[in-house]
Amino acid sequence: MERKTVFCYWASWAIYRSGNGNHNIGQIVPEYCSHVIFTFSGLDINGEITSLDPDADFKNGGFKDFIALKQRDPSGCLKVILAIGGWGEGSEKYSLMAESASSREKFADSVLRWLIFYGFDGIDIDWEYPTQRGGLTIDRENFTELLKVLKKKLSPRNRTLSAAVSGSLETTKLAYETNLICKELDFLSIMGYDLHDSNVTSNHSPLEAEGEATTSRSTISSTIDFYRRSGCPGEKILLGVPAYGRSYVLKDARITALGAPITGKGKEGTFTREKGFLGYNELCEMFKKHKGFKREYSAKNSSVYAFNGKLWVSYDDERTIRQKAEYVLREKLGGMMLWSIDTDDFRGKCSNQMYPLLRAMNEGLKWESKTKK
Repeated sequence: MERKTVFCYWASWAIYRSGNGNHNIGQIVPEYCSHVIFTFSGLDINGEITSLDPDADFKNGGFKDFIALKQRDPSGCLKVILAIGGWGEGSEKYSLMAESASSREKFADSVLRWLIFYGFDGIDIDWEYPTQRGGLTIDRENFTELLKVLKKKLSPRNRTLSAAVSGSLETTKLAYETNLICKELDFLSIMGYDLHDSNVTSNHSPLEAEGEATTSRSTISSTIDFYRRSGCPGEKILLGVPAYGRSYVLKDARITALGAPITGKGKEGTFTREKGFLGYNELCEMFKKHKGFKREYSAKNSSVYAFNGKLWVSYDDERTIRQKAEYVLREKLGGMMLWSIDTDDFRGKCSNQMYPLLRAMNEGLKWESKTKK
């Protein structure tokens, strides 16, 4: 069976995390991925691609070490991609860059120069999100035009063009001309996470709707179905899964089901330091240390949640990722992506092996690494 595409996103700021959360390029296992994605580059004031951390990207290994991952891949097929954007970059300056034909051309030229100069195999566009967060209604059409220009520049030089797009059906309808962007992109990664409610407990990466308080909330399958009905080829679609959980503080520790009332976001993790966010490595160490956690698993929406006292967290584990991989095979999609490999249990501290989520993804897609680590 031909290997499915596996996009491995790496958050470059993981090099600044402390203790067991610290992750560097040397810890990436290329064999587990078909594509590794360096996140993130950004936009400068002239609307051209730029580094967000020049010291890390250029002086301390960075791009050079990332490109060198290709030499460590036993298959010789690894593709190394540079991503631009991300939540922290915002949307408004991307809206400005995409607003005119001349600014789109200028940006695309700068991207091509960067890919060739630094040795990347492609660019991944992560504009979060057209028409949102200070953007304009015309962003929807301008995003398509931007992809057209990029495709025209990159295709003759065999560079890949991909995009990470919202998993929310509501945002998808507002932000993208789905039928048109699929024609320009080689891959689009559906960000099948952060689909949770903010005022009650809910699964943040639900494949289907089951037992949810807000039944109209987006699910991964509803968004992917919308793309398919728009004429998007399944082989271009990658299902994105999280290597982290979304946490809440329960209002009443006795009420723990989906839709339970909350008082706010959960406490920040030791490594990631963000309220309401816990890397899978933080979660599994927490489960190992505190034996009082109870887990509830939903087969239909391929998700799991755990609770202990007033802490409640929704996340993906090896079982749910394998189930989502089965969905990918059943629906004949192109593959999967993981955000992000640096919050997997990459050290194997509480699993029997390193990168348990990434391994589960590959195994679920019927490809098993022969690397023994």
